Amino acid sequence: MRNKSAAFILSGCFLLAGCQSSDTDTSSESHYDRVSAQIEQLKAESQAAASTGSNIKIVVNLLTTDIRDYAAIDSLWRYAKADVHTARSPDNFAMSGLRIGLAGHAFKVKLGITKRQIASSEDTELFIVVADGTPGYISIGREVSVPRFYYYGQFYKAIDYEFRRAGRSLKVVARRLPSGLIDMELTPVFSKFLSTGGDMELTELSTRVTARSGQLIVLGKIDRSDESVSAALFSHYDYPRETQTLITVTPYIH
Repeated sequence: MRNKSAAFILSGCFLLAGCQSSDTDTSSESHYDRVSAQIEQLKAESQAAASTGSNIKIVVNLLTTDIRDYAAIDSLWRYAKADVHTARSPDNFAMSGLRIGLAGHAFKVKLGITKRQIASSEDTELFIVVADGTPGYISIGREVSVPRFYYYGQFYKAIDYEFRRAGRSLKVVARRLPSGLIDMELTPVFSKFLSTGGDMELTELSTRVTARSGQLIVLGKIDRSDESVSAALFSHYDYPRETQTLITVTPYIH
């Protein structure tokens, strides 16, 4: 049976205290310099546009399906354009298993067909409205279900951190550029994850993607590894059922 629920969240403009890691060198210094320059350019464009005072509405759809439907969900990525984002640390992002793409009408049509073909799914819609350049948070779910995951040179294990209490979310900072496009900065966050009850913001996986108002951004897993950040963020185990979540984000100038 397919269930659909909806939640509406106004304003995501609050601060998240957490654990942030420092910058690391990539395998190619010239590539790192180029990526850094791109990020600084986006920041400069965003600051130049800040005087407009525009709010940005972000509509979010979370499609949760059984892991047995992985192949059907994975096939949707053929209709999304990859290599459209700028990662803060390309090497760390590549190891995370995270996937980001831009999509259009063909993706929407195929997504609708796939939903009808899948035996069981849960489709949740919500939205947040943020001021230009301020953070909002997209909640994915509760509990990190994998026994451990690898991030920034080390394994994080359930015996050392609060996996069962943790919340899984994405921090999003949206900025309107002078061109009229929207710069979206996305960062995974595990809330109440540390033994102190604090949050862990995975800043090394922060990535930026530029989209038109009303254009679809797709986020999900690139592989089926159980020890990647993507598995910790988008998968959930509730014996005997294992699920995965595919997220679409659509920003609008509000």
